[in-house]
Amino acid sequence: MPDEKLQKELSMLFNLPHKKAIEYFEKKVALGPKKHWDWTDTMRHAHDRVFVVAKATSIDLVKDIHASLLKAIKEGKPYQDFANDIIPTLKEKGWWGNIDAVNKDQKLVKPIKVDHRRLRNIFNTNVKTAYAAGRYERMMEDADVAPYWRYVAVPKGAGNKNPRVEHAALHNLVFRYDDPFWQTHYAPNGWGCHCTVSRMTKRTLEKKFGKPANEVVRESKPEDFVSKTEEIERTHEKLDGTVETQKVKVTTTGYKVGNTVIYPSQGWDYAPGSYSFDFNRMLEEKITSDAGKANLKMLEQLSDSIKKSFANVIEQESAIKIPIGNTFAAGMIPQDVFTKLAEKAPGLNLQTRILTVSDKRIFHALRSNHDAIPKDILKQLPEIISSWECTYDGSKGLRFWSPFTIDNGEKRYIVVFKPDIRHANHLSLQTGYSINKDDFRERNKLK
Repeated sequence: MPDEKLQKELSMLFNLPHKKAIEYFEKKVALGPKKHWDWTDTMRHAHDRVFVVAKATSIDLVKDIHASLLKAIKEGKPYQDFANDIIPTLKEKGWWGNIDAVNKDQKLVKPIKVDHRRLRNIFNTNVKTAYAAGRYERMMEDADVAPYWRYVAVPKGAGNKNPRVEHAALHNLVFRYDDPFWQTHYAPNGWGCHCTVSRMTKRTLEKKFGKPANEVVRESKPEDFVSKTEEIERTHEKLDGTVETQKVKVTTTGYKVGNTVIYPSQGWDYAPGSYSFDFNRMLEEKITSDAGKANLKMLEQLSDSIKKSFANVIEQESAIKIPIGNTFAAGMIPQDVFTKLAEKAPGLNLQTRILTVSDKRIFHALRSNHDAIPKDILKQLPEIISSWECTYDGSKGLRFWSPFTIDNGEKRYIVVFKPDIRHANHLSLQTGYSINKDDFRERNKLK
């Protein structure tokens, strides 16, 4: 009888991430022209949470396109079936052909052409990122069996008439699943990109390359990543005939291969579906499972990843205002605090340093009243966890206190974490507010 590891390898090879792709796409919330008009209005991990269509003229139109795409993904339909399904609706709602796309909410108008080229781009982008998100989650689940991931660039042929030279430079590069390379270069890496990522066991890797794994697998260093910031000029034509020009800065993270820096297309330097608590929890499990000793370098990279993404989470959730039960990683308890917490409250039995926040709690923390925490402060939550003073007692939970005062020195901010009501093995944000500074209790201080 095959052993458990071999059984998992066989299962891994023959199961596709179709179900996970459906789940990823199904949970997206549609945003209309009031919130999204240009492609730069929604970037990177925000796409994990929302569905948008640039220059779509109504929220109903966006919902129609989302429903048709979801049907195509569920049924495994090709582009032409999707087009046949949605085009009658687009024509009925005046979003087909050469049109003046009118944004009544923002009082803007833009002449555009809605044709098969535009529609195919919408189809390909959403289907590919949905499958990429599903594949990413599945590959993470199987990382104990196949810990090596290989970048695969599709050569020129019938399925890829115009391959990108820069993507070809990444072909056959192999990294461990937890290498930071995959946070910026997990395929697809641009509009119409045909690249993919394959997972490999140590045995299959060494068989393919004819070398020991340690001679093939790359390990990224901080200096391998290079960022560039470009300025995009957006011209908005208003309904009153005036023209408004805005300049938007977009930063893209590239990776050095030899003397060349390989950049994804603008807005594509992220891994679809990777920013969620489940992913971060899974990653922490993987990188702390080596004989019970944490790989500190990997934990630091995980913490940095959370910090970089959390501000975007607050922005998108405050804009959407529709809680659907999503949970996000909000930061990591500092190791010294985690150690003291285990000593002070062994009954907590925390299994992870990751702190979480639900979309519902984000809305609660941002409530409109006099003692709510400002959004700009909440966006800094991962840094707050690392730098603010903290206390713990059983009834009031783990609390982080701001080092500065407000209202002429009479108050300070506080954020409160308690055991998650569904999974008590980790702490989740309960609330955030301003409080009289004299309420701080030195005896409960952990940091």
